[in-house]
Amino acid sequence: MIPDPGNVNSELETIKAQVQVLHENERRLMDMVKVYAGLLIGMAAILVVFAWFASHKNYEQDKQVIQKALEMTNDLRYAAFNRDLDATLNSRLTAREQAVDRKLTDLAQSLRTQMASAGGVSSNSLAQQNEDVNRKILLMTELIENRNAHPFGLLYFDYAIRSVNATQKNFPAATEYFLASAVAFARSKDELNLNICIARITQLGFPNIRVDDFATRPMIEEKFNQLNDALDKGNVNGKYSVAMGDLRREFNEAKRRTKLK
Repeated sequence: MIPDPGNVNSELETIKAQVQVLHENERRLMDMVKVYAGLLIGMAAILVVFAWFASHKNYEQDKQVIQKALEMTNDLRYAAFNRDLDATLNSRLTAREQAVDRKLTDLAQSLRTQMASAGGVSSNSLAQQNEDVNRKILLMTELIENRNAHPFGLLYFDYAIRSVNATQKNFPAATEYFLASAVAFARSKDELNLNICIARITQLGFPNIRVDDFATRPMIEEKFNQLNDALDKGNVNGKYSVAMGDLRREFNEAKRRTKLK
């Protein structure tokens, strides 16, 4: 039996239509797969960025915590080192100063004893000899300080700071010690500590003393003159001109001041 050509064509059209529908379904499915794949990739990228940001933030926080811990540890160690160094230096300088004072006292007492026991010496001659002995003692002290200028500078600076930080602040004593320390640092050519002392003198020293303090502590004026001479000798290319001007101005104001503020 010969099939009907009309039926065959009809079946072919039906099959073509079904195949076309299958192709369209497949294309839509592929499009959906691409969309889902893009969404998955986008979400993965977002998760990666978020994870990186979170880990980076935690890393920065951890780094700051570690840095602060290291800085605190270093500060504690540095402070402990400074305390140990100050204690050692102060004990050595104090011991040296006490030994020098004992030697000077013994020498002065010995000379005075010899002078007092000498017969046939007039009171004027005895007073003159006593004055000569005192002058020689001062010269010996100055010679010792010149030979050990830097340690004495540190020692006087420590005394000055203690006078300022005491419960009853003793600014006249602090001024004298700052001046003595500055003279020692000038002689030992310690520019850094010399500038620090000059700043302390002009900020804490002279502004807090008056004319009566020069009478009770005459060494203030003497040490000021010594410092002025030392700065004048080392004033190469005018490097101390400003400091010398400030010192003279504050010194003159202190000499005229009758009452403290």
